[in-house]
Amino acid sequence: MNVILSIAFGGAIGAVSRYMLSSAVQNISGNSFPYGMLICNILGSMILGILYDSLSKGSLFSDNIKLFIQVGILGSFTTFSAFSLESFLMLEKGEYSAAIIFILLSVILSIVGLVSGIYFIRVIF
Repeated sequence: MNVILSIAFGGAIGAVSRYMLSSAVQNISGNSFPYGMLICNILGSMILGILYDSLSKGSLFSDNIKLFIQVGILGSFTTFSAFSLESFLMLEKGEYSAAIIFILLSVILSIVGLVSGIYFIRVIF
């Protein structure tokens, strides 16, 4: 039960953080392109990359803490269903170029964010 509570609590934090950051970015940009979701995907991937070794391989954190951060916070912060919906909505509106750019940027830059986070932390430690 502690595992479920850890994930649920982390999920609440991640979901609210994603909503707040995404909304703030969208308000600032004043554009229909989902910059906020793009930033959440890249930032969440980079944070996971930074924490990857210590969370997955090391014994520095308990299993509950690892699940709290990886599955709970970061899983809900970068949820793929929101990315899929944003992509679908752009396609439905006929914004094909924007949709393709968003999909490619989200996938490529999120992977780059993850890898750069891993290398960043490995260089420091």
